[in-house]
Amino acid sequence: MFPTSSSKVTAACVALMMMMMITIQEAAAMPKVGGQSKHSGKTHKRSSEDVAVETVPLQLDASALVATKIIRPLENASISPWTYNVSHDESLFPPMLSEARCLLQGCLDSKGQEDLNLESRPIMHQVLLLRRVRSAGSVHSYHFRLESRLITVGCTCVRPVVQRQE
Repeated sequence: MFPTSSSKVTAACVALMMMMMITIQEAAAMPKVGGQSKHSGKTHKRSSEDVAVETVPLQLDASALVATKIIRPLENASISPWTYNVSHDESLFPPMLSEARCLLQGCLDSKGQEDLNLESRPIMHQVLLLRRVRSAGSVHSYHFRLESRLITVGCTCVRPVVQRQE
C-alpha cells in the first residue's frame, strides 16, 4: 500500500495516530472527580456550539508500537496500476503522506493491454492527522489540532456507468 522506503514509517505513524485517538477518547470518557478533571487541562467554550472542550496532555511512546507484517506491494500487480506521490509537511504528524495516483484511464486485460471498456478509479480513505499549531502568546509553545483528510490509497477497476438518453 505504501512505498517500501517509507512503509515502516507510515505504518508506525498510522498505528500511533490510532493509539492517540483511543487515548483521547478514553480521556474524554473518564469521569471528573469533584467537578475537576484529573488532568491539568484547560476547558474552552465554543461560542457557536456552547460546548465545553477539554484539552488534555498527550504523551507519545514510540516503544509501544507493534511491528506490522510486510505485505507485497499491489500497485504493479493490479489490473488498475498506480504510483505513489509522497508529500512532506513538517507541521503535520505524520510529516510524510503517500498518496496513490492511477496510471491508466482504463484497466489492463489478460494480455497486459489497456482496455478502455473499463475504468481505473481511485480508492479514497479518510485519515486523521495532527497539525502542530503555535499557541497564542507563546513563542516556544505548541499544541496539536486533529484534522482529517481524504487521500487516495490505491486504484480499482470498475465498469463505466452508461446512461441511455431517449
